[in-house]
Amino acid sequence: MSAEHDQGADVPLVALRAFVAAGRHGNFTRAAAALGVTQGVVSRHVAALERLGGARLFDRRGAQAVLTPAGTQLYDAVHDAFAAIELASRQLAQKRHAGSRLQVRTSMPTLALSLLMPSLAAFSEKQSVQVDVVTSLAAVQPHDEFDVLVTRDLELSGADSWDLAEEMLVGLASPALARDLAAHPPARWPMVGARSRPELLAVWALAQGLPPEQFDMRATDEHLHLAIARAIGGGGVLVVPQLLVMDHVASGTLVQLPGSAVRSGARYRAFVHPRTANLRAATAFCRWLKGLLAQRARG
Repeated sequence: MSAEHDQGADVPLVALRAFVAAGRHGNFTRAAAALGVTQGVVSRHVAALERLGGARLFDRRGAQAVLTPAGTQLYDAVHDAFAAIELASRQLAQKRHAGSRLQVRTSMPTLALSLLMPSLAAFSEKQSVQVDVVTSLAAVQPHDEFDVLVTRDLELSGADSWDLAEEMLVGLASPALARDLAAHPPARWPMVGARSRPELLAVWALAQGLPPEQFDMRATDEHLHLAIARAIGGGGVLVVPQLLVMDHVASGTLVQLPGSAVRSGARYRAFVHPRTANLRAATAFCRWLKGLLAQRARG
């Protein structure tokens, strides 16, 4: 076997990696920044591949690097493989640093969207732990992997539990609609609801001594966060857990209607998974969330 054949068969992976980065970014400088090397290093790797293949891989057009037909053929052949390698490497590193990550599962996506997600950065910075949030309404299964469950309606047997907050329901409307309804009794309010919490209006109506079947239901959306947006736009009165809308009330985009606050009888809870590999961070998260909800409840 000739030396030329040996050299052609042994394509250096580091050169291919530089080539793929240049092809992805269309620019040698940006490719070098992504790889943490100099532009000269990328250029030398690409030149080495061009010598091995006997074909130009890029057309240089100023700062832009455009794949030639030969370059496109090589890029299409190898870039998926390098993407898979990079993903596997990140996943391996994530597992190695699993102690610095926490997976929080919740059956309350609107709570996660309106309250949890905007506040997580402060917790992560203080505890030096990254939090991944997943939402699921399904019952917990033995093989499910997470560290903390935040819920109103699910159970996790054998787990340490935290009583986070009592659920308070309120009736809300846009400022203009609230003014129009000031002289109308609740039974005549135009209502909106959410299929994700269909029981809210009935629970609220019974607590108010009103027949829920007599309400004028203007619309029913799939999720509470959609119904909240509809109420902000003046689409009707929404009965919703108070904790989910305190920012809207504070900003004046929604008005809490007088005499509309009632207890639903439900409580928010957090469970620490018995098999968590990060008990310290999971416990710290539950303590932090309990304090956050208490702070929000105090206004």
